[in-house]
Order: sequence, then C-alpha cells, then structure tokens
Amino acid sequence: MAEVILPRFDENYEESSIIFWHKQEGDTVQKGEVLVEVQTEKAVSEIEAEADGVLERIIVKRGEVATVGDVLGIIAKTGSDASVEEVTESTVAATIAEEPAKRSFVRVAPRLRKLAKDLNVDLTEVQGSGSGGKITEKDIRKFVEGKSGSGERLTGIRKTIATRMRESLQNSAQLTETAYADVTKLAIKRENYEKKMSWNSWIVYAVVKAIKEHLYMNGTYENDVWKQSEEINLGVATDTEEGLFVPVVENADQHSLESLDKEVEALAQSVQDKKIDPKKISGSTFTVTNLGAFGIHFFTPIINTPEVAILGLGKIETYLVIENGQVLERMRIPLSLTFDHQIIDGAPAARFLQTLIAYLENPEKIE
Repeated sequence: MAEVILPRFDENYEESSIIFWHKQEGDTVQKGEVLVEVQTEKAVSEIEAEADGVLERIIVKRGEVATVGDVLGIIAKTGSDASVEEVTESTVAATIAEEPAKRSFVRVAPRLRKLAKDLNVDLTEVQGSGSGGKITEKDIRKFVEGKSGSGERLTGIRKTIATRMRESLQNSAQLTETAYADVTKLAIKRENYEKKMSWNSWIVYAVVKAIKEHLYMNGTYENDVWKQSEEINLGVATDTEEGLFVPVVENADQHSLESLDKEVEALAQSVQDKKIDPKKISGSTFTVTNLGAFGIHFFTPIINTPEVAILGLGKIETYLVIENGQVLERMRIPLSLTFDHQIIDGAPAARFLQTLIAYLENPEKIE
C-alpha cells in the first residue's frame, strides 16, 4: 500500500484545495504519473504517484481542502487482497502514539476523516478518548455538540475566496470609477448579426480592444514589482454553486469576436461541469465580472490580485433622452472600473474607460 500525501508546496500555506483527480477509484496507476492537482492561494501544483498499483480509495475529493501531510488517497499493489479500511486502520493504530499532542495532521480512518469534513471539524482540535489517544466517532460528534452555536468554519473554495479577497484589499489601494456607455447602436448590431451572441461576448471583445490601447491596465503587481504584460490573458468571473471561479482566455487579443464568444462559453461550461483544466484558472492579467443578470447597476468589484484592475458590468437598461425636442428611448450599460492606485492614477484609468465607451457606442469600430 502507498499513501498519496499532500506535500508542502509553499512555506506560507498549510492548506490546498483539491481541484482535479486525473484517476478514478479502481484505475491502474504507474509510478511518476500525475494523480491529482491541488491549488494553494497562489499556485496550482501536481502530485505524482510514488508507486505502481491501483487507486483503491480517493479520500479527499475535488473541491475539498486538505492540510500538509493529509492522506489524499490510497494506492494498493495490484492483486492485493487486503481491504483499504483494514490497512488504514492498522496504520492509524501503529502510528498514533508517535504523534505529538499538538499536530497539524491527525491520522484517522478514512470514514472518520470524511465525517470530520462533513461536520466542518478540525481534527487537531479534537481530544481522542480511544486507545493511545486515538480519535473515535464519539469524540468527533461530542466535539460538534460542544461547538454548536459557535458559527460555521469556512472551508474549501469559500475559504480560498475569503482569503484572496482580504489579501486583495489589504495589499492594494483600490479605487473605483464609474460611467455609463450608450449601447443603443450595439444593440441593433447585435440583433442583426448573423450569429447570436450574448451581450457579455460583445462587451468583453470591446474590453480587449481598449486594453490594447492602454496596456498599463494589463499586468500584475506583486512583491513591489510591477509587470506590464504584452499578452492579454483575460479572466472572466464565473459564478458556480461552489463559489466564484475566474477561467482565463489566453491571448484574448488574438481572438476574433466569434472565437472569443466560443472560448468564453466553453470555459464557463467547463467550470460549471467541474471539468476545467487547472491551468485555465490562473495567469490572468485583467478580469471582467458581470452582475447585470442579477439586476445590479454600479458596484465596487474587488481586484483579482496580483492584477491591477477589474471591470464590473451592470444591468443594461433603457433610458430617455431629449434630442431636437423629441423624447427618445435609448439603452445604456453601467461600468465600474476598480484599479490599484499604487500603479494607476485616476486620469489614465478614466482614459481607458473613455476608449472602452467609444468602442461600445460605435460598434463599427469593434470588428
């Protein structure tokens, strides 16, 4: 038997989220083959199999969080007739006495680890009453009863989002500028276009055009180093049941309108289906987030660090204007641009918005 252990990838982080298993239970694996991909707050990493065999058990599933040293899965030798539960239980019994009283990883049977995760219990806080201090099911449930009413511990993707949002606000000087763009002409062009595409695709395409003219909006600021990027890797925030994901359209400026529409739709679907390539959710240089479908107008999007800017799209609405003494109905979209004032001043950010608005109000310039 071989355990798939979560190693330490970053000195600053104890936990990683499981984002993709390349093998399923019962699959044959070979030593050196990539088994699982995990994500810390800043990077995606791969874990390889350390032995040949069969992946008998996946203990920590996709979307769950593991701590350095946790057993993510079990590889059994081909032909082994010992059950995983028996082997793991014996491993627990043999090693529990060797562990210090205060530890970042607690060895328990897979069924108890699953119970703890389901109940949002940190096993390092549970006092074991079994032989040699071994944690039992009764200990876990008793711990939950004692903690009832004390609130819910953040875990998984929600905890990752919470950490990233807090760090974003702590490490950048964020300012939001807002403006309307009249999209009356764009609405007509979209309606008569040979291929039906979402509003989001048209607007995102205009965003890419505007970024190309203002590359100071495109890049990263990290560890006091500002890197302006020639490549426009556009993050498109996507809401899921598990939380917010930001899949990335690489080299977005090299796409045509229709290919960009297809790529954005494919990425969004892969996120919803939980089949997104881990490499497709990192490396963005500018992000667009859209709350228009929820009836939101202006808002203050938080920068997807280490980027330096993010654009929020609100609800497209009709409004009335007076031209030559006549009342006309037109359409507009609210735009909310948040930027890091450490890198970008208010006037350059406003010029970017002006360029974007010009594209949206004159759609003949988009293609």
